[in-house]
Amino acid sequence: MDIRDLRFFCLTAEMEHVTKAAEKLGVSQPFLTRVISNLEKEIGLSLFDNVGRKIRLNENGETFYKHAKKVLADMDELNSEVSAMLDRHNKSIRILCNISSYSPELIMAFRKKYPNYTISIEFAVVKDILDALVAGEADFAFCSPPLIDDPLKGLKTDLVFCERCSILLPPGHPLIEKKTITIDDIKDEQLITTSKGTGLRINIEQSFKKYDLKPRIVCESNDMNLIIRSVRDGMGYAIIPRWQLCSNPELKQFCVDVDIPETYAYIGITYSTKPAIGTASAHFKDFVVQFLNEFKSKVYGTI
Repeated sequence: MDIRDLRFFCLTAEMEHVTKAAEKLGVSQPFLTRVISNLEKEIGLSLFDNVGRKIRLNENGETFYKHAKKVLADMDELNSEVSAMLDRHNKSIRILCNISSYSPELIMAFRKKYPNYTISIEFAVVKDILDALVAGEADFAFCSPPLIDDPLKGLKTDLVFCERCSILLPPGHPLIEKKTITIDDIKDEQLITTSKGTGLRINIEQSFKKYDLKPRIVCESNDMNLIIRSVRDGMGYAIIPRWQLCSNPELKQFCVDVDIPETYAYIGITYSTKPAIGTASAHFKDFVVQFLNEFKSKVYGTI
């Protein structure tokens, strides 16, 4: 027996009429009669008595009906739970990134607009990001430098932001008085920065390499708060995205613009086109583009 047979049986028992039950179920009367007959043969007992032109459950049928209804109720509850799990899955977005500065404001704004969505955001190196996107274990990636499109693997990258960096200096450092800082000003200074493999570190190393210089790194951390604290304590300087000045406006007095052409960092959002983007993911992608465009035009002009 299967769930369909139990549903057919229960409705027939409730209507006490095979023809009317068949009409409601959208099947023929002979087909429904055959389903009931096969059910009785399978359990080895008759379930109905004929009463005039109607049928009614006998003692066996009443017992069977009670348990069949319980099975159907449990199945309905299971189906509801599965639907709820699928709904939660469809509203869950996993993001991997090799940068950290841009996520807090963006994620909080997205959650404010879409409070029912669950977002997971984690740091990862580029190789792990690519593997996760291809395997479907991540929905999006924020990377700098942007990842390259890979049509064979179904990976697509959209450029969403162009960031310029500032130099964060310890309080009282003589370079704070300058309007802009050049590569010669900082080539002998001690640098506090993020770990290898991070977007900021990759961009810093590429910039210094163009000038055939190697930065004097004295501390590495992916905790931006620790980097800021270390600079404040005089350990060295840090190259930070200007976005940080929006999150921490008190840092402006200790920051100086950089007169180094290569200190622009491009940020891309990468996603898989296999399978097609679901509703939740599409909402997030569209939101990111709109948020960053508005952020750039409304906020960056004040820094």
